Amino acid sequence: MAGRRRRNTGARACQSARCHPGRQGNHHTGIVLKLSFLSIQRGTLLVALSFLLVCAATVRSLASPQATDAQAAFNQALGLLQAGKTADALTSIDNAIAAGARDPSLYNLKGLAAGELGHAQEAEESFRTVIRLQPNAAMGYNNLGVLLAKLGRNREAATAFHEAHTREPQNFNALLGLGTSLAALQKYDEAAGYLQKAWNLHPGDFQCGYEWAHTLLEAKQLSAAKKVLDQLGAPQEPDSAVKYYSLSGVVAERMNEFASAAKSYGQAYALNPSSYDIYLALVRATLSMDPEPGKTTLPAPPEGLSPSQNLALGLLFASRDIFDQAIPRLQAVLQTDPSNEVAILNLALAEKSTGKSSDAIDRLHRALASHPSAVLYNTLGGMEEGSGHYVEAVQSYQRAVELDPTNEQYYFDLGLEYLIHFTFGPAAEVYRVGIQKFPTSSRQYLGLGFSHYAVREYRQAADAFTTALELDPDSPAVFRAWDSVLDSLSPNDWQEFLPRLDRLAAAHPQSAELTFCLGAALFRSEFAKGQKAALDRSQTLLEKSVRLRPDFPAAHLELGALYAARR
Repeated sequence: MAGRRRRNTGARACQSARCHPGRQGNHHTGIVLKLSFLSIQRGTLLVALSFLLVCAATVRSLASPQATDAQAAFNQALGLLQAGKTADALTSIDNAIAAGARDPSLYNLKGLAAGELGHAQEAEESFRTVIRLQPNAAMGYNNLGVLLAKLGRNREAATAFHEAHTREPQNFNALLGLGTSLAALQKYDEAAGYLQKAWNLHPGDFQCGYEWAHTLLEAKQLSAAKKVLDQLGAPQEPDSAVKYYSLSGVVAERMNEFASAAKSYGQAYALNPSSYDIYLALVRATLSMDPEPGKTTLPAPPEGLSPSQNLALGLLFASRDIFDQAIPRLQAVLQTDPSNEVAILNLALAEKSTGKSSDAIDRLHRALASHPSAVLYNTLGGMEEGSGHYVEAVQSYQRAVELDPTNEQYYFDLGLEYLIHFTFGPAAEVYRVGIQKFPTSSRQYLGLGFSHYAVREYRQAADAFTTALELDPDSPAVFRAWDSVLDSLSPNDWQEFLPRLDRLAAAHPQSAELTFCLGAALFRSEFAKGQKAALDRSQTLLEKSVRLRPDFPAAHLELGALYAARR
């Protein structure tokens, strides 16, 4: 039966290497690592032999002289087919049919031979002739279903198998074919029902049990799939055993039983040590089960891996900080593809993480000499900053911005580099350009706000922080930035911000932080009026903030100050 593949992908979140909130982590910068479950391909539905036996029985039951000729033609063609002389078998059948034979078994055998030779249209016509000659038998429908499934015409295949099942409800091949075709159409619950019926007819049949377990996996009935696999057991035949252990590994991995998954993948890999997909799944499950990834010894990978395969393995090891395993894989990529930017970037990051920052910086310089790249320059800037080369870091960040002026991250990193080293004027200029290019980026406004705050331009800082709050009202980092300027701004200056804060609080009535912002700003604005101060609303707002978030020290402190002022 035609196979189908399903992959589940995910990605590793990057972590900051600059120890600063808001800085995008440069560990695997720009790289999305796709991790997928091992692809499990459905096996071919092997029913031809049983159909041939049906054909032979049908021919032998005939007693007329014409039937005797058909019997002889059938026997001759069957012998040629079994001897691997498929083309000769097809010629023999065509000669018999041309001589007047009209037996369904001959047309059935012709369909099987034509299908084996890749003559799909001829095979389909032959099986449809079988159906016309023997409309009440499952044989023609089953073989037609197998052919259509191999051609990827699963909906038509399901219809053919359903017709076979209607005529012979206890026909094992009809049930198996119908279930597998429905599974290929992603009708997993319906498919599982037919496969279970087939299993009940032939308990222990590997193909049936495998298809049933696979369908239950796709239906997300993981416990049921595991139960079927336990009943089925691993077969002796190596190729089937590889399929069994691989599927067992996927089921266990989906159930987060990583030790069991690693064991199954290991058994599959021991039988098929040339399979990259199985090895990748084994690595992934092993790393997931280890409390300290990298402690468990892994077998050697298959030989002759392609650059993309080495890259995937390298990224997988690097994502778990197993750099001693990642570095050889990434180096192997560069041996055959020296300009692979992803490999260069991640190898440099792995070298930096193992204390070889100088080697990493040199590697990036060499790569950039022949191929300027914004992401490599930005990564180089981070490494130069970490190594104390501040001037070079600024130059690298500037080069990244020049090469890719559409990347918000690069502007933020350049501005942050200026801020870290107290060059506030250039930092403000970078962020002013940043907010023009990326007007919806709250952290560009945060950078601008801190640039103003550092030179005591508190009103401008408050304006930038309030805009960041409007863009990202749920961000704790944005709230902390806004709160930092609360005590620095003159009480009279808060008046201009009250309408904006009022709109924010009204739009987010369940936000303790935004309620606090309005209450605190209003309290300070009113408090500046002396005896004419109207503190009722600010008190109500601050009390609401405390109710919404009882563990809110800033709100409690502000409310206490208000109570003291009212006395």
